[in-house]
This record gives sequence, C-alpha cells and structure tokens, in this order.
Amino acid sequence: MELAYLDNAASEPLRPEALTAMNEAAASLAGIGANPSSAHAAGRKAAALLETARAQVARALGAEPAEVIFTGGGTDSCAVALRGLARAARRQDSSRTQIVVSQVEHDAVGLNARDLQDAGFKVQVLPVDSGGVVELEAVSALDTTQIAAVSVMSVCNENGVVQPVSKLCHLLAEKVAADTRAGQGDHSAGGKGTGSGSDSGFAIHTDAIAAAGRQEINFAGSPVDAISLACHKVGGPAALGVLLARREVKIASDRRGGGQERALRAGTQDVIAAVGAAAAFTAAQQELAETKGRHQQLREKLLQGALKIPGVKLASEALAVPGIVQFALQGAEAEGLLFALDQAGICASAGSACHTGVARPSPVLLAQGYSEQDALGSLRISFGWSTRDEDVDRLLQALPGALSASRKLAERERK
Repeated sequence: MELAYLDNAASEPLRPEALTAMNEAAASLAGIGANPSSAHAAGRKAAALLETARAQVARALGAEPAEVIFTGGGTDSCAVALRGLARAARRQDSSRTQIVVSQVEHDAVGLNARDLQDAGFKVQVLPVDSGGVVELEAVSALDTTQIAAVSVMSVCNENGVVQPVSKLCHLLAEKVAADTRAGQGDHSAGGKGTGSGSDSGFAIHTDAIAAAGRQEINFAGSPVDAISLACHKVGGPAALGVLLARREVKIASDRRGGGQERALRAGTQDVIAAVGAAAAFTAAQQELAETKGRHQQLREKLLQGALKIPGVKLASEALAVPGIVQFALQGAEAEGLLFALDQAGICASAGSACHTGVARPSPVLLAQGYSEQDALGSLRISFGWSTRDEDVDRLLQALPGALSASRKLAERERK
C-alpha cells in the first residue's frame, strides 16, 4: 500500500537534488578519506567540497559563509546556541543569569534551558495567548540587565503559528534603552544583541526549524543574532543541522575538541551530508513562493473537508504558515486516531509526545488553555515539497472512521 505522507514537519523526504548532489560528492571522494581537516591532497579535496557547500548554504539563507556553522542536527544547533550564548554573556557579566524562552518552545530549547538552571541560570518564560502567540506585554516586566540569552521560535512546530520575533526584538531594544536610561546597569557585554546594533549584553536566538521551507530565511535582514535549522526539515539529510551565528556574537561552546566550525562544534564534519544540505536549502528557498501557494491550496482543501466533521476544529486561529495544520479533536485521543490512520496508510502525528505507549497531552495546547483531556485529542498535518492533492483526499476519506474509532476507544478507557 502506497503511503500518504503528511508528517513533513517531523521530516521531509530526501529531495532528488540532495540525493544527486550527495551521490556526486561520494563518487568524487571514492577511494580517499573525507576528513576536511587533513592537510594532504585528499583532505584538501574534502575541504573544498565542504566550503563550497557552506557558501551555498550561506547564499540560500542570506548569510555570510563565516556565519554558517554545521552541527549534528537541529537539536544540537539549538543546544550549542542557547548554552553557548548564555555562558558567554555570564562570563562577561556575572549578573547575567536569566534565560528568556517562550512557553511553547520545542524541547531542543526548553530542556536545554531547564538544564542550565543546574549551572546557576534562571529561566523566565514568556506566556502565550489562547492562539499560541507569545504575549509581548511580558517584555515590560523583564530586567534586561540580567538577561544572558533570549530564545523564541519563529514558527511553532505543532500548530504552525508564526511568532512575532521581529517585534519582540524591537521591544527588547526599547527596553534595553529604557533600562540604560534608568541607570540600572552596565551594558558592555555581548554582540549585536537585539538587532538594533546596540551593545545590549545579551543575544537573541530563534529556532527556525519549522520555518525553513515555509518562510523566507534571510539572516542578513534578520534582527536576531543566531538561527537554528535542521537540514532534514527541507528535504536534506537528517545527519546535519545548521547554526547561523553572527561573527561578532560571543558563544562559549561546550562542544570542545579539534576546533572545527569556529571552535563551536568540534568533530570531523560530514562532507557528503553538507553537500546534500546545500542542495536542499537552495531548492527550498528557490521554490518558496510556489511551495507557499501550493501549501495554501492544500490547507484550504483540508480545512474545507475536516471542519465539516463534528468535534473537529483548528487548534489555533492565529496567523500560521499554511504547511502546518493542527486540529483539536473533541472526545478523541491521538494514540488511537494515529493507529487507525496508520492502518489506512496515512502518516500523520499528534504534535504531542508518546512514550512507551502512554499518550501525553500536547504541551502547546495546554499552554493555549486547553484542558488535559482536550489536549490529548491533537492531530497535526504537515505538508512538504512532495505532498500531493491525493494525500489530502485520502486523509479526508479516512478521518471520519478513524476519529470514530478513536472516540469509542477513549470512551471505553474512561469507563
């Protein structure tokens, strides 16, 4: 049975362009080692491929090659950024011990922020409203003289909601200026900071992993200091992530070793994966306008059919990228629903964690104010470069029966 793949926010299929580029790179390196740190001819050949890939990624994402750092994946990129930015700020100013994150961050940011509490940092959480959008009014309560790092995602990976990152940066810049005028502290550390060009003493990071391929990524025009990306989210290899970091921003990395990647993420680079990532990001950016239009058409078809089913509603009415749609399903539980859809050959997700067969409510829906019971009934549908109209048609055909089976199962379990 052919699968209808509708879980592209988890991972997109490998793009043909990426596969071709990786095969060509592998063929060119056949019979020789591919360690780009080696000084001999084989190492120089690998290094040339790596740096060409870095330049291509930079060109696709509006960055300079020196701002492109290859990591071990999106989670690794977020960890290097958040941990490194926070530690660097505190080294320069011991009073900077506060990390600011949003209530709906992915665990790649949220758990790393929590772990930093063991190292003496305090975590300040910006709440979200009922649509899952960060409430910017909370910025006024922050003491910018104590902030070490800020991390707010660009697009929520569960519901596709677009977060107001640029406005957040603007408000932080205003707050820094106000705190400075009030004489609350010395703002002498850090890099570009709030994107205003001022020496704010802290840096701003965004997890743009769910945004890539769905929004334009232009680092040169962005107000943030660092951006995390995952290559497999745009049809590249899963073995690689990218951290875009301004050269002037200080990062105290704990990924020590041979000094690769600006001494921020040590370890021998995967040259072939980097070549595939370059091809994937290039294709994703070139096709962005067409992709957004196609995703919008798929979204409209999906909503027109799904919202006719009793008890099915959009999890958020806030502005979202068209390629990620999250439903809240009354009376259902995601575990049974996904099993029924899987039996019909449809790949989707709940947008919530399931460990050892025990369903857990969507943390994003909980943050939006849903009850634990309602947050168990989450369904995320996400489109990618290869999504077809017939994939959505098959989902709409299977969804009523799968939802009915899930509700019956949930009712039995509650008795």
